[in-house]
Amino acid sequence: MVNREEFAHLLYNTIISSTNSDQVAFEKLSPICNWIQKNIPSKLYRFRRYNEYTVNALKEDEIWGSSILEFNDPYECVPFYNMQSINDHINNVLQPQDVLTKLQYLKTGNIPEQLKKMCSPDILQQIIQSIPDVLDEGIIKDKLEQFEEGLKGVISGDFAQIIEKFYTDIRSAEAQRQIACFSEQNNSSLMWGHYADSHRGFCLQYDFREVLKKCSCNCHNIKGCNNFMLNFSVAPVIYSDIRFDATGYLSTLLQDYICRLGNIPMELYFDDTLIISKCLLTKSEDWKYENEWRLFSRAYQEQYKPYRMISHLKPKALFMGVMMDKEKELELYSICKDKGIKCYKMLQDFQGKQFTVYDVPYEQIINWTEMEKTNQLRTQGN
Repeated sequence: MVNREEFAHLLYNTIISSTNSDQVAFEKLSPICNWIQKNIPSKLYRFRRYNEYTVNALKEDEIWGSSILEFNDPYECVPFYNMQSINDHINNVLQPQDVLTKLQYLKTGNIPEQLKKMCSPDILQQIIQSIPDVLDEGIIKDKLEQFEEGLKGVISGDFAQIIEKFYTDIRSAEAQRQIACFSEQNNSSLMWGHYADSHRGFCLQYDFREVLKKCSCNCHNIKGCNNFMLNFSVAPVIYSDIRFDATGYLSTLLQDYICRLGNIPMELYFDDTLIISKCLLTKSEDWKYENEWRLFSRAYQEQYKPYRMISHLKPKALFMGVMMDKEKELELYSICKDKGIKCYKMLQDFQGKQFTVYDVPYEQIINWTEMEKTNQLRTQGN
């Protein structure tokens, strides 16, 4: 099993802002890219129901993903915000001495690079011209106190609307990407029951390690890359007892609200461009047994679809569920034989102590009778 705590530390501490250069973004994303390439298992498994769609996808080497809105846990990937953090940030930003120093710098033409990227030259010139020639800290303090009181009052009045937009925007951005889910194991009876139609379905084994490489696309906006600069956007799920803190995005919405309120034409500043990926890779510890990895599509801007084909990759092996019908087994076996895919049948060992299933090459059992299966189980138990 991979060290998910190590990946969590790496991902959560990688902060790329919208004002970072592409070079800075590249340098920050590279450790994540390298970690995934180094640590992705050579075997990842995908549990499937048996139906015409999954069988056709097998024939065509297609991997289909689903929208987060179709997942069975409605709370999955829903972040939280920390209003105390917002209030603390406002208080820190509006410290009179700091504001005085910044205004003095602006007056002399020392404009921070971040502000240059957020405002047009004309707007910057207007800001500089509006700064008085004589700056008094006492006057600034009074003005800031009035501004802070008014700001918090206005925000408080429309806060419900702002929070609704916070969650709507994030869920909408998440729904633009389709997700295919994989596990590091194929012998979990619980997962066969949940995701393979109560053991009546099948499971596919993939090897992303042999095809995973750095993306060759010449991205125009690398700091907005949520694929970690890889040709297959795949990463491990992080299991946590708390939801992901997306307060940074709430700060962006508040900035937008204030600018529109004051009719200030300013480009939005995003504190962390990886927020959506971090949300999509954070999951409750209740699901830790799944040992999940997720494959993401690009962000689709067109009409919403619950399911999409997101990639092509031929599976290395197929495993049939314990309860699969013989007719379906033979159909899948024929497909695998034609495509050169290894084929296995999952069996239960009733004499074993563990609640697990194990696999046997399908060629060994294709002509077994029920009595022969029972004898084989006894042999396994001994």
